[in-house]
Amino acid sequence: MKHKGIRITLAISEVCIGLGALGGGIALLSGAFDQWLPLAWLAGTPFKDYFIPGLVLLIVVGGGMLLAAATVFFQREWAVLLSAAMGLVMIGFEVVEVAIVDRYTQAIVASTVVQQVLFLGLGVLLCGLAVSLWMTEYRYLHFASHSSNL
Repeated sequence: MKHKGIRITLAISEVCIGLGALGGGIALLSGAFDQWLPLAWLAGTPFKDYFIPGLVLLIVVGGGMLLAAATVFFQREWAVLLSAAMGLVMIGFEVVEVAIVDRYTQAIVASTVVQQVLFLGLGVLLCGLAVSLWMTEYRYLHFASHSSNL
């Protein structure tokens, strides 16, 4: 198997992020974070409560990461692109979280900032590893015929 180390790193990262997102999504949906996440922080956003963000965290981030981890060893182009897409989803989720929650100074605490930076960095890592894998294994499928015409 080509690039086994990259695939293992992708799979382990995606499983860890996916399991964490499942737990976070369930916690948001069950109200376990209600004491730390006031509804006032959602004022001026499309959300009236944390139900939709919880579903997105649970299904899109958690489920998507676990699906990407399960397919990363298939050695198919779409599996690598799924990992790249999940890296972008992770980045997007964190950017939206920062834009919504960090408008309030009481929401900006060290642990939250560390978590946001960590998950943003993990999104960049996933995207970078997947793009690197795609460049080394699948790019020639799209560009080989074009370069022979030059």
